[in-house]
Amino acid sequence: MKKIIIPLLLLCLLTSYTMLSAQEIITVKDSTAAKPEKKTKFWMGPKFGLDLSPVKFDEIGSQLSSNYQIGIMLQFGRTLYFQPEIYYASYKNSLSASSYGYGSIDANPDLKKSVNFIKMPLLVGLKFLDLGLFSLHIKTGPSLTFKLDNNDGVSGDNTFSWQVGTGVDILGFITTDIRYTMIKGVSIGDQINNFSRNTSMLNLTVGLRL
Repeated sequence: MKKIIIPLLLLCLLTSYTMLSAQEIITVKDSTAAKPEKKTKFWMGPKFGLDLSPVKFDEIGSQLSSNYQIGIMLQFGRTLYFQPEIYYASYKNSLSASSYGYGSIDANPDLKKSVNFIKMPLLVGLKFLDLGLFSLHIKTGPSLTFKLDNNDGVSGDNTFSWQVGTGVDILGFITTDIRYTMIKGVSIGDQINNFSRNTSMLNLTVGLRL
């Protein structure tokens, strides 16, 4: 875990420096003279989440305890923006991880041993219906997943997927997302018509824009 946390902290420091130059100067006219006003076009912050399959209410508790993810996001732009993210994700065991589409089930899975991944979504988002207190957004983009070995080193078992989703930004600094991971080799129409708890996976996240 420490091998993952340290690079994340270094990334935070680097992007904090970048934040100083990622601003837009706009002109605001008043009764005396035009004055420059800085308007931020870059944000970063922590994000937390988990994966869920479409479930019955009595199964939500077991899924909440089976996995989690923690990481950071960067956002470049305001209305139309690019949002890369990186997460350290942990699943209860290989059986749990495979049920969400990550990795494969071990021949003799250790049900007490967690399976960990690095997840890197690279998303393009569009904000709309900005009402001040909250706004809506849609996002889409690829997501790269790297399975980690017992020492939290990259094992070579990687996954590429595509995510689509929507969410709500609250008070300008709280951001929430729900995303659907597309199933490889299945048309969009078939995925909509056959939305199933056995093949479909949702990702829920909550973050802060600082």
